[in-house]
Amino acid sequence: MAKKVIKFDYSSEFDFLLAGIVCPYKDYRLCFELNRALKLSFTRMKDHTLHLGKPGAKAAFSFYKSINRFGEEFYVLGNKSVQATLIPEKPAFDFFMIVKNYGAYFDFNDIRNKIKQIEIVSAISELRVEELKSADNFIFD
Repeated sequence: MAKKVIKFDYSSEFDFLLAGIVCPYKDYRLCFELNRALKLSFTRMKDHTLHLGKPGAKAAFSFYKSINRFGEEFYVLGNKSVQATLIPEKPAFDFFMIVKNYGAYFDFNDIRNKIKQIEIVSAISELRVEELKSADNFIFD
């Protein structure tokens, strides 16, 4: 009896901006500095859980959220846990910053420049979500 293989043509549409951050400090310290630099108020959320290939195997990643006065949502998500890396093709980044619900006047370059000025941040780079193989790992809410 021949096996029948069904393939799904699935394409996600990502409606957020993404930056990778290199910072050797703990997540709460980075968020404290981001709060000061960007005038935000990050709060710790329940860890973002990623289900790994094996049944029952999962990894937890630190997760922070802030909403500014314009309704723009900022998230900081850890890239590394004991069990896995959230985005395996970008292992150099310690954290990712996600921005949702941004308006026409939102200036991501301004945000990036302010983050570059933070002393504990070694590097920040804007990333194209569509180019990441494991971009679906950013799906939450």
